[in-house]
Amino acid sequence: MKPLSVSIYRYSLPFIRPVPVGSRSIATREGLVLCLQHGPFRGYGETAPLPGLHEECLDDAFGELEAVLRHADLQTGSLSALTVSEQLPNNLLPSVRTGIEMALLNLQAAWTGSFIPLPGIPAPADRLPLNALLFGDTPTVLQQAAALYRRGYRTFKLKVQARNADTALQQIRELDRSFGNDVLLRLDSNRSFDRNEAREFLSSLPADRIAYIEEPLSDPSGIPELVRRTAIRCALDETLWQAPHVRHELPDSCLGAYILKPARTGGISATTRLALEASSRGSAAVISSVYESGISIGFYARLASLLSRTPTACGIDTFRQFRQDLPLTPITSESGALDVETVWQRSRTPDESRLKQLSAWTL
Repeated sequence: MKPLSVSIYRYSLPFIRPVPVGSRSIATREGLVLCLQHGPFRGYGETAPLPGLHEECLDDAFGELEAVLRHADLQTGSLSALTVSEQLPNNLLPSVRTGIEMALLNLQAAWTGSFIPLPGIPAPADRLPLNALLFGDTPTVLQQAAALYRRGYRTFKLKVQARNADTALQQIRELDRSFGNDVLLRLDSNRSFDRNEAREFLSSLPADRIAYIEEPLSDPSGIPELVRRTAIRCALDETLWQAPHVRHELPDSCLGAYILKPARTGGISATTRLALEASSRGSAAVISSVYESGISIGFYARLASLLSRTPTACGIDTFRQFRQDLPLTPITSESGALDVETVWQRSRTPDESRLKQLSAWTL
């Protein structure tokens, strides 16, 4: 089946409060929504480069999205999350590739009724546990954690930086004192430590409470020694797209997870391949968002459900940060998890009053 028409929209969504992105905070999230349509069947995808994370800006993404779709010969019918990239040009901006691949798979699923399963994983998971991001000063972090714990969350993620290592250490110890082994902590340092700083910091932590630390070092070649000295495994995030060869140079025993942001790792197919690779190495495949709208959140939940019958907690809890989202029916969690089918169905019906049409044409 070929898409017969294309529409591209723009959105701007307010956050409940500014969210930290690198060294800055942002109050609103802006992005593009692509709709591919054939008769009554629609497939939505999202292209939303995040300032401070992506090299491309929104205008760059719109220009490439429109140029590619005006000339591409797109087909659906037998596409899987592994093969959807094959009919697209190489070297697309990662946020653009993600939006097109998402829309194609959603259109095909609207037509056929389901996603094509991945090899060796015959049945998708029904529920997807969530990783809740904590941020703020220590009282705020503890209040967030207590409220989320009551709602069923058992995996928390905490940003840690070399410049505020003492505060992070206090927060981690307070969380350990409050919840003990009832929760698992994931840390993310965005490469802020040197080797000595990282070793000193991690050696001070309750290692059995820490699932992993994302990108602890400015030079990831020091990860094996750091893990050997601290017994805390590391997760790869930026390294996966900035220096992809490095992951093959690290022993499996050092790695706790691949953090997979489809809009940054190069699209749905690239993310799926990395997820299967992580699993083969005994590491978790943690699908994560870059503060995209509920359109992406529902799709990522469906994607994660295809990767494992027992998926790890994923980093797509970011929908909680929006004051207003795109799906007509808001995405919600229950007991710290998403009902995959429910959120995916909700993500496929956006509120068009929150979308501004930029371009539309027939194919």
